[in-house]
Amino acid sequence: MNMRQYTVIQNRIIFFLSLLGIFMAIYVLQSFLRHTGIVCATGGCEAVRKSPYSWPLGVPVPAFGLVGYILLAVCAFLRTTKRSPLWSALISRTMLGVAVCGVLFVSWFTYTELFIIKGVCMWCAISSLDMYTIFILLMIHRKAPKEHSLP
Repeated sequence: MNMRQYTVIQNRIIFFLSLLGIFMAIYVLQSFLRHTGIVCATGGCEAVRKSPYSWPLGVPVPAFGLVGYILLAVCAFLRTTKRSPLWSALISRTMLGVAVCGVLFVSWFTYTELFIIKGVCMWCAISSLDMYTIFILLMIHRKAPKEHSLP
């Protein structure tokens, strides 16, 4: 497999992980907005949902994730279209910026869950792993030689 094929596969994985994040965010966001429970293997989802820390700036945490994952999915799609190198660089930088913000946000929220709320939401933990995976894949792409990046 050459570097170009690897990069295309990597972008498809990022797109899929972004879609997974969108679906998770929608599922959890509806519980926040309706004030209803969700399926939770850890037992901490309700404590997290009911915590005031789950509403930074008056916005439910899953809404931030939803916006981030939508931006990543759109950018991953746009990155596969045939555009100028400048366009590709802009899209790649935008994706990396969103992923950096996402990693910082999920890191802060995971810390908040563990040490302040003292409960762990399984969906938040999965979303954190999802965002970290996207970030790592983007960092690998960034380290790839420039001539092998997506058009």
